[in-house]
Amino acid sequence: MQLYLSHIRSFTHEARLFLITLTIFAFATAVPAVYFTLYLQGLGFDRAFIGLTATASQMGGVIASVPAAFLLDMIGRRRAAISGAVVALATMATALFATSPVVIIAIQVISGFGVVLYALAVVPLLAEVSTARERTTLFSTVEGCTTLALFFGSLLAGVLPSLAAPWLGVGAESPTAYRTVMLGSLVVRALGIVPLTMIHDHGQEIARESPRQSTLSYFNPRVLLKLKTPIWKYALPILVTFLGGSLIFPFINLYLKQRFGTSNAMIGVIQGATSLSIGICALLGPFAANTLGRARVVIAGTLFSMLCLVVIGFSPWYELVATVIVIRAGLYNATLPLYRAYVIDQTPPHEYAVVNLIYSTSANVGPTVAPPLSGYVQDHAGFAPLFMTAIGLYGVAAVCYHLATRENSLKST
Repeated sequence: MQLYLSHIRSFTHEARLFLITLTIFAFATAVPAVYFTLYLQGLGFDRAFIGLTATASQMGGVIASVPAAFLLDMIGRRRAAISGAVVALATMATALFATSPVVIIAIQVISGFGVVLYALAVVPLLAEVSTARERTTLFSTVEGCTTLALFFGSLLAGVLPSLAAPWLGVGAESPTAYRTVMLGSLVVRALGIVPLTMIHDHGQEIARESPRQSTLSYFNPRVLLKLKTPIWKYALPILVTFLGGSLIFPFINLYLKQRFGTSNAMIGVIQGATSLSIGICALLGPFAANTLGRARVVIAGTLFSMLCLVVIGFSPWYELVATVIVIRAGLYNATLPLYRAYVIDQTPPHEYAVVNLIYSTSANVGPTVAPPLSGYVQDHAGFAPLFMTAIGLYGVAAVCYHLATRENSLKST
């Protein structure tokens, strides 16, 4: 405990600013996380289209990855993070006023540029304002604080449409009510950009100590093959895991409504409890890593998630399903910052940006490919084959995690 607290006390001022920014973002994004799919369904769109909107942003990120990488190198990581956050905010606001399917998809594709630009910048910035000594604690604390913010945001989200509906003269489950509360959340999210503007970009100092790998070199195979970091080995289990999870979890609210008739308020409670579970488990993650080692924690979390998917997909008891959703999210998501901190620890500082880009790209493959396929399968065969596929992929991911980490001691420092 004393070691954990000493790590927290050693956080830099800029690391604390990051915590503030990411916490505000998480609190505000809880509302669209609860309601955006329900909003689209309220407009009359089918599951296949909803799945397509979920993947459109990812596709936009793939298309815009080259200009985003170029812009990142040109303007620096802090400005890139700010620009990406602004683009993501503006496109979400615009999507809430669009009703044409083509326009909604186009806006989502554009938002991918903001998302990828922000994602390219944030993790290297966070790594640069920390050292190997406290990095595991910092990454876990970020995960814990943001998910606790999601908890409170989700609880609030569950009642917001009911509070707004009488003032708007509409039903609590109407698209108008959903749109209004999501627009309000965007105002809060904009406040999170303020502390981000106060963070210093350490890229120039690092470049003087050792040449920083250009982010654009990600697209040069000869450069990638010479990376000191075996990132391809580390990225594979992330790719497989997110592919499996993306078949199910973008639709979990629709699944609960369809199978159990869950109300909006209860969905908000489940989302909030899920975030609370993730937050608590993320904060406790470093303790588990110190005792068991990061490899064992990550592998165990993946295998446990595989068993939870069996319960979520095939148990007839609503209370058990809701409970397992909450527990699984906490225990598995607590492993992600541990694994990411491990990968950063194996990465030379001048490769942070490129390694993070490859890592993030592997995490985005599933959310890009899986939701449209999942929506199509739901419309024609239901959720059962999707759960079976996801269960198998989690089993494969556990093996990949073992192979990726077996050559190194992953005891947390």
